[in-house]
Amino acid sequence: MDTSLRNRLLVGFLALTIVVGGGTLGYWIIGGGDWPPEDCLYMTVITVTTVGYGEVLPNMDHTHYARGFTICLLVFGTGVLVYFASTITAFIVEGDLKNILAAQRLRKRIRRMKDHIIVCGAGSTGRHIIEELITTLHPVVAIDTNEETLREIQEKFPKAQFGYLVGDATDDDLLTQAGLTAARGVVAALSSDKDNLYVVVSARQQNPASRIIARCAELSHVEKIKRAGADGVVSPNFIGGKRMASEMTRPVVVRFLDEMLRDARAMRIEEVAIAAGSDFDGKTLRDAAIRGRFGMSVLAVRASATESWIYNPEAETMLGAGMVLVVLGSALQVKELRAHLG
Repeated sequence: MDTSLRNRLLVGFLALTIVVGGGTLGYWIIGGGDWPPEDCLYMTVITVTTVGYGEVLPNMDHTHYARGFTICLLVFGTGVLVYFASTITAFIVEGDLKNILAAQRLRKRIRRMKDHIIVCGAGSTGRHIIEELITTLHPVVAIDTNEETLREIQEKFPKAQFGYLVGDATDDDLLTQAGLTAARGVVAALSSDKDNLYVVVSARQQNPASRIIARCAELSHVEKIKRAGADGVVSPNFIGGKRMASEMTRPVVVRFLDEMLRDARAMRIEEVAIAAGSDFDGKTLRDAAIRGRFGMSVLAVRASATESWIYNPEAETMLGAGMVLVVLGSALQVKELRAHLG
């Protein structure tokens, strides 16, 4: 709620409380304590609200100052009541209008997105996925039933290319609204393997070219989800077990990787593909000068999916179209390199 509107609402409420309380006390004093407090309160309320039932206090027409006090109460009390009612109306209208406009802006932002990643589920796993994608400068559209979590992510990354939809991610219409046909990838990170399977099938049907990654709780479901169309399936339980073993046997390496991922300014290990006709096509690593021009190190290269990786490639390694480079650099450096190759 807007601060000024909140202050106006508080002032109006306090003013109305003072008028009603002061009116009740005033009638009681004018009546010499003979009029019951509840009758004085009733008389105050019907006066301020201009209901006009008449004088309900006995012998009020013969009591000094009673009608004069009623006139003053009517003038000031009605004004306060109108102010308070208008503030409440403004609160309702402005609040609804603000939500409507914010929702419209969000829908427009999502419609403009291209080559974004849709993350279905913002729970314990999905939220970390979303934040990592945003940190590495990828446009993201998230779908979840918990609007509060989605808003928290938006507030945490106000300048990010991030949009969200509230609802069930297994709804085909919601996936369409998220721009599935224009998305480069989909992450199914819902808590149920059955729901993730449904998302995989729907995403593969609507966008056959997209890359689909799914979360899987049970290892026995991995192959089923892959056959349904997932390019990759990740089991948090399996990875968690591997991580705990690594923490026991090589803690320094694990902590190094953890710190690198947690620090938004730190380096990331990324993959970059060389397109046909690009500046690197037909050059050696020495001539490409990736380290000197972009400040990144090339950790490995692979000519095609069927060939083995070449680790720590030599400076004379020849680059060509379709080759994938694994590089170590910041998100901005990787973005510049991809833009150069695109």
